[in-house]
Amino acid sequence: MEKEKADEPPLFSFSVLSDVHVMASDPVSQRLLRAALADHHALRPGSKLLVLNGDLTDGTERDYTSLLKLLGDVPHAPVQATMGNHDYYGVWHTPSGGMDTTQMNPAWSSQQAVALFDRMMGYDKPYHELVVDGYRFLFLSGEAYRDVDASIGEDAYLSPAQLDWLRERLDDTGLSTAERRKPVFVFLHQPLPHTLDGTDAERGVVQHEQLRALLEEHPNVILFSGHTHWNLATTSQVKRLKFTAASSASIRRVWSGENKPETKTISQSLIVDVYPGRVVIKRREHTSKRWIQPDHVID
Repeated sequence: MEKEKADEPPLFSFSVLSDVHVMASDPVSQRLLRAALADHHALRPGSKLLVLNGDLTDGTERDYTSLLKLLGDVPHAPVQATMGNHDYYGVWHTPSGGMDTTQMNPAWSSQQAVALFDRMMGYDKPYHELVVDGYRFLFLSGEAYRDVDASIGEDAYLSPAQLDWLRERLDDTGLSTAERRKPVFVFLHQPLPHTLDGTDAERGVVQHEQLRALLEEHPNVILFSGHTHWNLATTSQVKRLKFTAASSASIRRVWSGENKPETKTISQSLIVDVYPGRVVIKRREHTSKRWIQPDHVID
């Protein structure tokens, strides 16, 4: 029985990468993403989806152009993306192309950042739904940055419209018991506070109480996040709560449990295998091309 279960192929697989931080001026970010994409493609050539879960860029059109060119150069599964806080960083760019975090660029705004993300990634708004082989994927994004409200900081601001949209899509009224148990995959760059290691220092999501209460009504939800960069091998980044929370660490730079950048080049992300009745979250370190054991099985 166990041997048969181990040999059973998944219904489908998908990859979750976050914090790729591709910048036109940063060849390291591009090299690390190329290596991660090559590793994912070698491991799961038939993968159904590649999720870039926030902090795709440093917020400029040149960065997005570099990212899209890179994606066009290497094989990978179809891409879906969310916005992270760094994707709003155009507001810190100076007219000369530098960065000045002491004052905001009056020629840039959150509205322009969202419009840039939507245009470059092909969306009509920064949150959307996808159905893959009958499984729902819900992609959330923060919709404003500190130019709108200084108290937002680096957190995700979710509008009432986005929360209502999520509530409607999680509504399982009228579904069979089997359908209610089917996992729903939700993606947001910033994690909810007091969930995973490294999430206790920040609010993460402005409307975190509303979002958490909503997700807790649906134990079949698996919420994927990034943002903290914390090491998958040395900190706890998958936890069963009333729902499941999982972090994909970072492609560009991994941080330790002391909240400091690791001294060596480490690049990490997730591969998720979906089986009838269970989901297996596999953690991957791309620099050494090794699995981080054990896998996490969500029944």
